[in-house]
Amino acid sequence: MTIAKKLTDFFTISERLECEPRLTRMSNGECQTVASHSWNMIMMAIALKPYLKNPVNMETVMKLCALHDLPEAIAHDIPLHEQTVEIKEQKRIKEQSAINTINELLQDADIAARFDEYELRQSPESKLVKLLDILDTCVQHLCTKDLSYIGQYNNNFYWRAVFSESFAEQFDYEPILRKVFNEIRERVAARLKQELNIDYTQFVTKD
Repeated sequence: MTIAKKLTDFFTISERLECEPRLTRMSNGECQTVASHSWNMIMMAIALKPYLKNPVNMETVMKLCALHDLPEAIAHDIPLHEQTVEIKEQKRIKEQSAINTINELLQDADIAARFDEYELRQSPESKLVKLLDILDTCVQHLCTKDLSYIGQYNNNFYWRAVFSESFAEQFDYEPILRKVFNEIRERVAARLKQELNIDYTQFVTKD
């Protein structure tokens, strides 16, 4: 297969991220796509760069943001509340197969290394990108027109996560991220009360 054919095949795979829905809904009421999720992470990284405590290579951060969910173009996204131990293992196998397919088409050692880097979560760049991955979901909880759908899953699974201390503490790696998360969570709590008459403290846990 020629390089042109391989690249063309890759482009048709990466396009699927624009069609792959996530559980979270956007400000227009539509489901967020994996591609828009990745784009939001890139925007957050650019905006946060001047305030980061841990030095990072921004080119690597951009690549990780763009590539971290690319296997889902083939393996598809699975909402967190559906990920049992068995499903997580199936997901891991499918995503590794997708990565192998992508690497075969691109034959780029740097891109292959980025997949491994994100999974290992050892570099400052991969640690930051994982937190941006989580933070974007929180942003969507703030932006969505309808907060009620979030509580429909597994007895408020997502609200119990967002308002737990362990969830908040992960952002302490970057103080600016903790401050932003606290602001988001405060606004979401106010919306829950104003729009649904729900007191967020019922979801608060000390873990």
